[in-house]
Amino acid sequence: MKPSPLRQTCLARLDQLMARGLRLPQPFDAVALCRQASDVLGRDIALVGMPMPPGAPFGMTFFTDTGHVIAYEQRTSRVHRDHIIAHELSHVLLGHRALALDDRHASELLLPALRSTLVHRVLNRTGVYSRGEEQEAEMMATILLESASRDELGGPTGPEPTTRVADAALEARLRQGLEPPPR
Repeated sequence: MKPSPLRQTCLARLDQLMARGLRLPQPFDAVALCRQASDVLGRDIALVGMPMPPGAPFGMTFFTDTGHVIAYEQRTSRVHRDHIIAHELSHVLLGHRALALDDRHASELLLPALRSTLVHRVLNRTGVYSRGEEQEAEMMATILLESASRDELGGPTGPEPTTRVADAALEARLRQGLEPPPR
């Protein structure tokens, strides 16, 4: 059976990245994949796990002066966490154009806690996969994780992914801005 046009697009982009040196870790390792993608793209990619507030997406990708920050829900299973990170990383790998941070709700969520000059844009999230970029990111995440399913079926879960965040102050602001307020 011939792959769908969407899958063909994602596979073609993955082939381009692999030709530039990207390797998919076996078994799947979100931290290692982000590190490799960072090397291939020449931009920092930091992972920040945190409890996301109710109603927020499970993951968000921020574009900074030096790279990308992927914030993801830490209170979930490893399989779900890996999927969130793979989906957010896929936006970066696919070169999706970030939208200006002008949405009122997103601004209320992010700008009080973050220096507006540091975080330029956040990918638009609708919560459904009707937009082309969301569908592409979901397909690319599936492709990235397919290799893991071959080796990790029934395998043990690993530790919480962590990476060095280039800007510790950014990590603190993300945590402060996205954690629910105290009651």
